Amino acid sequence: MIVRLYNALRRRVRAKRAMAAARDASLARIKKGGIKRVLVVCYGNIYRSPFAGVSLRQALSPEIEVRSSGFHRVAGRQSPERHVIMSRARNIDLSSHRSSRVTTEDLQWADIVVLMDRHNWGLLDDLGADHSKLVWLGAFGPGDIEIADPYELDDAHAQRVLDQLEQASRELATRLRASAQVI
Repeated sequence: MIVRLYNALRRRVRAKRAMAAARDASLARIKKGGIKRVLVVCYGNIYRSPFAGVSLRQALSPEIEVRSSGFHRVAGRQSPERHVIMSRARNIDLSSHRSSRVTTEDLQWADIVVLMDRHNWGLLDDLGADHSKLVWLGAFGPGDIEIADPYELDDAHAQRVLDQLEQASRELATRLRASAQVI
């Protein structure tokens, strides 16, 4: 019991430290360049990561490969219809998206792993992800470093999450293109 409590407290402190350094570390990782493979993750891989993944694919050259994945135990789930409709209004088509579960092979494949929140960070940490590859999408947009999961949010709040995803994805793509030209 004490060991579990200690480990939970240790993980919480590490996540807080990661969040405190997230903006600077994320910007520095992108500036470093050499990015050809991008993995975008969120918990369920039905809202945030597929939206950001498609947005990045649309904005980046075909030489940069983009995948999305999640941690939910069930793979093959569709994005909810309401999210598909809201995303389509922003020229993001998620109608054929099916969720996938992140694997250690995915983490090894990726040059960067784009995450949404401290929960994602903890799950990536549990999988042994290389922390030097972790990039917080919220670091590239206005507002909070964490991008909320819109799963149980009403439409107005879900639209605000999409605003944040859209702006951060656009800025991340701009910085990825710039870092590719420096090399």
